[in-house]
Amino acid sequence: MIYFAQVGYLLLILLIPLMFIAYWLMRRIRKKRIARFGDPELVDRLTPDVPRRKGWMKLTLISLALLFFAVGMSRPQLGAILKEKEIKGAEIMVVLDVSNSMLAQDYSPNRLERAKLAISKLVDGLKGDRIGLIIFAGESFVQLPITSDYVSAKIFLNSITTGSVPVQGTAMGEAIRTAIRSFTSESEHSRAIILITDGENHEDDPVAAARDAVEMGARVFCIGVGSPEGKPIPMDGDLLKDKDGNIVVTRLDEQTLREVAAAGDGLYVRAGNTEFGLNPVIDEIRTLQDKEFQSVVFEEYDEQYMYFFAIALFFLLLEFFLSDTRNRRKLFGGSGRTVAVLAALLVLSPAVLSAQSDRSEVRAGNRDFKKGQYREAEIEYKRALLKDSASVTARYNLGNALYKASSYNEAELYFKGLGDTLKNLSRSKASDYFHNSGNLALQQKKYQEAVEAFKESLRLEPDNFETKSNLAYAQKMLKNQQNQQQNQQNQNQNNQNQDQQDQNQDQDQNKDQNQDRNNDQNQDQNQQDQQQNQDQPQISPQAAQQMLQAIEDKEKQTQDKVRKAKALQQKSKEKEKNW
Repeated sequence: MIYFAQVGYLLLILLIPLMFIAYWLMRRIRKKRIARFGDPELVDRLTPDVPRRKGWMKLTLISLALLFFAVGMSRPQLGAILKEKEIKGAEIMVVLDVSNSMLAQDYSPNRLERAKLAISKLVDGLKGDRIGLIIFAGESFVQLPITSDYVSAKIFLNSITTGSVPVQGTAMGEAIRTAIRSFTSESEHSRAIILITDGENHEDDPVAAARDAVEMGARVFCIGVGSPEGKPIPMDGDLLKDKDGNIVVTRLDEQTLREVAAAGDGLYVRAGNTEFGLNPVIDEIRTLQDKEFQSVVFEEYDEQYMYFFAIALFFLLLEFFLSDTRNRRKLFGGSGRTVAVLAALLVLSPAVLSAQSDRSEVRAGNRDFKKGQYREAEIEYKRALLKDSASVTARYNLGNALYKASSYNEAELYFKGLGDTLKNLSRSKASDYFHNSGNLALQQKKYQEAVEAFKESLRLEPDNFETKSNLAYAQKMLKNQQNQQQNQQNQNQNNQNQDQQDQNQDQDQNKDQNQDRNNDQNQDQNQQDQQQNQDQPQISPQAAQQMLQAIEDKEKQTQDKVRKAKALQQKSKEKEKNW
């Protein structure tokens, strides 16, 4: 199927019938003027070299050239069809540290931006692999689920900052476990986790998490970002300081990363300024058993305009050689001038076409969206994002198309963070955005988020009846959800209380039984003690004092251990690390 990217240029074809009408009128006027000076038959005899029908032939050739020129300018394309393919590759989960320590300037401009650039190049080189993205600091989040959509991967990679995770720290173990849970069930033997961090771990046990990853069929590769001597952390025009007022110096912990890589059956590479370290990791991943995935992809359009331009130039050359003798002598006179002008247009047209923005793809996506062809619209919007990854219109429209296609989780990824930008562009568009965001949250049963989104939409357009209705529905669903949660909590509490009562009754019964048993045992024991006291000598006061001192020392050691354990537990709860 042929697709025209710049369909407006086809209007040039309407000039062709006008050209024939104008030429017919010109010849008619010319005959009338000749008739004023003499007999037209006599004039024909006096000018035998003037062609009679060649003019119509020349005009036909020029018209054909204009026809193919207009078609070429409209950019005919082939391809861009949805197709389910068998894709071979591995599932790669990139786990990126976004703590404040990644702002250190060991690299230009800093650790985080250098890592993002390397990941972007990694995505460009992937073929058939699936990729996901997890960001972490004190907590970890799935920024992009496992996908073969490399466009989305690059879009969400660009939006990552150190503020993407609210809790600071470096919980590598939790991040690795989040990555383990994010793999699909199809990739049991083709899983790889690429951990990119400075290795300053103060939260948990990443080595144990790496062992768990191996048990789940994944290998853990570590890329160390930073320098062993360390660098300070620029923050708000100053250097980051700890709670005691000392300047924080963040250092690369290579020992921990080597242990994690060894436990994860992977490889450790220290990132350099020129070679970040992903290439040897990818080479190692290639040794994994390839897995075939079913994936719906789209094929890029192939430009066909150059063939139509070539045909147009062919007809122009024919027209030129059919010109009369006078025009052949003057290459740039008469029809030769026409050839030169159109030839210049043919030469310049590729530059004009390449300068076209992504608006044509967005308009094409809008047409498909209006027809209800949401998957086709998704393709067009993603093609627009390939040309301009920062296009707010393409991202917003793509989110709407994915919502209509019931791909709610993916739609949420594209919707994130557009509110402030749309507010600056148009209050109406911003209101629609928050309205659609509320509908998306309703589908995901995130009723609190839906209520907030609808309220924000009404702040921009207070008279929108549909938004008011949706807000009322969301508030009702939120209340029902809260009531259900409260009822569940009450039921759980009642169950716990009942269990406690049953347990207390059992304990009372056991206590009575134990008391009777103890009384019997005490009587027997007293009898035995009396017999032993008669048979054995009495303990001296000095030995009794030594035994009492030993008991007190043992009790003191036990109390010291308890205090230390409590101190460690309290320290783990305090989030003093802000990098």
